[in-house]
Amino acid sequence: MAIPKNSFVLIDYTIRVKETGELVDTTIEEVAKNENRYEAEKIYEPLLVIVGENRVVRGLEEHIENFGEVGKEFSIDIPPEKAYGERDPSKVKIMGMREFLRNNIIPEVGKTVEIGGQIGIVKAITGGRVLVDFNHPLAGKTLSTTYRIIKIIEDDVEKIKMLLHRRYRRIPIERFNVSIDQTKNEVVIELPREIYLDRDLQLVKALVVEEIYRYIGKYNSIVFIERYTRAVEQPKQEKIEVKEQTQQQAEQLQVQQSSSASQ
Repeated sequence: MAIPKNSFVLIDYTIRVKETGELVDTTIEEVAKNENRYEAEKIYEPLLVIVGENRVVRGLEEHIENFGEVGKEFSIDIPPEKAYGERDPSKVKIMGMREFLRNNIIPEVGKTVEIGGQIGIVKAITGGRVLVDFNHPLAGKTLSTTYRIIKIIEDDVEKIKMLLHRRYRRIPIERFNVSIDQTKNEVVIELPREIYLDRDLQLVKALVVEEIYRYIGKYNSIVFIERYTRAVEQPKQEKIEVKEQTQQQAEQLQVQQSSSASQ
């Protein structure tokens, strides 16, 4: 069953290194716990894949597009050229210790470092020289992948909610209020208060708008709403009554304490 490009697909998956069986990633909490790879800060839930977006490894996305079927579990091997590429010997470099110190980095074997905009892993330290591998950790590896399509999303409102949720995964999807005004051909998005102060909010808005136009299309405008509601001030008379009640309670407590002391 072929799944068209720009389709919104939710999948559960588990990826392992074929040669060792080492768990690389999973969306399934139980699998992570059984493998002692559970991360408390991680959100375990089905992943949104937009066919043709190229946000997941190429071999997985191609298989979803060409053979994916809702509810059916697939087990595939993804070769390096369709995953994280072959290892490149030229990306293994010997660097001077001083370069690390200038960047306030203390190199240690096995440590991930960023130098000159590149991310690598320290492989060895000898005297004043540091051997760093700038290949991706999974370069040259074949990935054994098991996946299952949970759902193909058809509803535009749900699609837009998923575009928002994947950037704020700790915010429940129902907290994003999305509606479509058919007369204006307009999308209206009311954002949850939890993200109002996010410093990347404006960038996220721009990216989501671009994704709506690219993968959903057909809408003329997109409106974001941030709703601020003034706290209702307690009426003055109520404040006086509450204050009087509090004073009466305090006086009664004093009387009770005095009676107890005299006894």
